Amino acid sequence: MDELLGLLLLAGYIVAIVGLAAAVTFAVIKIFPTERTPKKPDKPELPSGDGDGAGAAGRLFRKAKRGEA
Repeated sequence: MDELLGLLLLAGYIVAIVGLAAAVTFAVIKIFPTERTPKKPDKPELPSGDGDGAGAAGRLFRKAKRGEA
Protein backbone atom coordinates (compact mmCIF):
# COMPACT_ATOMS: atom_id res chain seq x y z
CA MET A 1 0.00 0.00 0.00
CA ASP A 2 2.84 2.34 0.85
CA GLU A 3 4.53 1.71 -2.51
CA LEU A 4 1.28 2.39 -4.37
CA LEU A 5 0.83 5.70 -2.55
CA GLY A 6 4.45 6.63 -3.43
CA LEU A 7 3.87 5.86 -7.11
CA LEU A 8 0.68 7.91 -7.14
CA LEU A 9 2.47 10.84 -5.51
CA LEU A 10 5.29 10.55 -8.06
CA ALA A 11 2.78 10.53 -10.92
CA GLY A 12 1.01 13.55 -9.41
CA TYR A 13 4.34 15.37 -9.06
CA ILE A 14 5.18 14.70 -12.72
CA VAL A 15 1.75 15.90 -13.85
CA ALA A 16 2.12 19.04 -11.71
CA ILE A 17 5.56 19.88 -13.18
CA VAL A 18 4.37 19.37 -16.76
CA GLY A 19 1.23 21.42 -16.05
CA LEU A 20 3.30 24.23 -14.55
CA ALA A 21 5.59 24.26 -17.58
CA ALA A 22 2.57 24.39 -19.90
CA ALA A 23 1.02 27.24 -17.89
CA VAL A 24 4.25 29.28 -17.97
CA THR A 25 4.63 28.69 -21.71
CA PHE A 26 1.02 29.72 -22.34
CA ALA A 27 1.46 32.88 -20.22
CA VAL A 28 4.67 33.88 -22.00
CA ILE A 29 3.04 33.41 -25.41
CA LYS A 30 0.05 35.54 -24.36
CA ILE A 31 2.20 38.30 -22.83
CA PHE A 32 4.85 38.44 -25.60
CA PRO A 33 3.17 37.38 -28.86
CA THR A 34 5.27 37.15 -32.02
CA GLU A 35 4.47 39.13 -35.15
CA ARG A 36 2.51 37.24 -37.81
CA THR A 37 4.30 39.04 -40.65
CA PRO A 38 8.02 39.73 -40.26
CA LYS A 39 9.24 43.29 -40.67
CA LYS A 40 10.70 44.09 -44.08
CA PRO A 41 13.85 46.20 -44.42
CA ASP A 42 13.42 49.85 -45.40
CA LYS A 43 15.65 49.66 -48.48
CA PRO A 44 16.31 46.33 -50.17
CA GLU A 45 19.88 45.75 -51.25
CA LEU A 46 20.26 45.95 -55.01
CA PRO A 47 22.94 44.15 -57.01
CA SER A 48 25.85 46.26 -58.14
CA GLY A 49 26.02 47.28 -61.78
CA ASP A 50 29.53 45.99 -62.47
CA GLY A 51 28.26 42.57 -63.56
CA ASP A 52 30.25 40.37 -61.20
CA GLY A 53 27.29 39.76 -58.92
CA ALA A 54 29.27 40.61 -55.78
CA GLY A 55 26.61 43.00 -54.54
CA ALA A 56 23.68 40.66 -55.10
CA ALA A 57 21.51 40.47 -52.02
CA GLY A 58 20.97 37.04 -50.53
CA ARG A 59 23.54 35.20 -52.62
CA LEU A 60 26.22 33.07 -51.11
CA PHE A 61 28.28 32.69 -54.29
CA ARG A 62 28.78 34.87 -57.33
CA LYS A 63 27.17 33.91 -60.62
CA ALA A 64 29.42 31.91 -62.90
CA LYS A 65 30.43 33.79 -66.02
CA ARG A 66 29.63 31.72 -69.05
CA GLY A 67 31.85 31.71 -72.09
CA GLU A 68 35.08 32.40 -70.26
CA ALA A 69 37.76 29.74 -70.04
